[in-house]
Amino acid sequence: MEQIYRIGIDHGDGNIKTAHHIFESGVIERERASELAGMTVEFAGKFYEIGSTHKEYQMDKVWDEDYYILTLVALAKELKGRGLCSASVILAAGLPIKWLGEQGEGFRKYLLRNKEVAFRCNDTRYHVKIEDVEVYAQGFAAIAENLRDYQGFNIVVDIGNGTMNVIFVVDGVPDSARYYTERFGVDCCVIEMRSELTNKVHSVVDDHIVKKVLKDGTADIGEKYLKAIGECATEYTEKIMRKIREYGYNEELAKLHFLGGGAMLMKHFAKLDKDRVHFIEDINANAKGYEYLSNQRRIRKLRQR
Repeated sequence: MEQIYRIGIDHGDGNIKTAHHIFESGVIERERASELAGMTVEFAGKFYEIGSTHKEYQMDKVWDEDYYILTLVALAKELKGRGLCSASVILAAGLPIKWLGEQGEGFRKYLLRNKEVAFRCNDTRYHVKIEDVEVYAQGFAAIAENLRDYQGFNIVVDIGNGTMNVIFVVDGVPDSARYYTERFGVDCCVIEMRSELTNKVHSVVDDHIVKKVLKDGTADIGEKYLKAIGECATEYTEKIMRKIREYGYNEELAKLHFLGGGAMLMKHFAKLDKDRVHFIEDINANAKGYEYLSNQRRIRKLRQR
């Protein structure tokens, strides 16, 4: 029997994550392959430069071809890690939890448009048979394998580049009536900070520098710039905390869990009781979770036979 690989892909606005890889989500169509490009995909007679920027936020991932091209790159990276250039796969992907019901089937069909796909990534040609696509809830996937550890009253907050997903978990069981998706994220923070930073330091601070400080808490830059970025970041984290409190968060009653790219923003700059807050720092956690949920689905099907 032919082996089928289950590959989880987290289609973020800023970065694409698989269980083992991460790369920026920018896609630029080119007339020909460029020697300056770090990654190039050739598909259907067209060339695409990957990762030189990140994709702008869009509410529905099927609006253009970019996420399909990015999926091919993610497949190439995972297959290369397995020493393969041809394989049958089941894609396990995800969407913000509030959008899953409305957009899930459309996203599944978008990724399943070609049952067999041939493409080149850099110097390697790939042939992939896509057996199926499964779409899961972003944020929930990251904690699914360890749900039993979430005893008591828990609020899980997945902050990505463009959205924030909030999930309530009580004694290891997700509350199906309390989940939310909001337009908060690392890129939202950077956009809000631009004019305020300029007013504070009287010069333009490149977005890449800002993002590094948000991620690492520091950077090799002047103290006045570091201080200004930190002040702006703290103000943004306060907006996030106000929104979470609107949903019912009480630091004396609930445990708070942050994950996604924004987890580090909250860790470095939010005013929190660190004894009541947990940070899931694995940026690949959702992609790994999609693979876990896909394997659980496979096990259930086998038991039903």
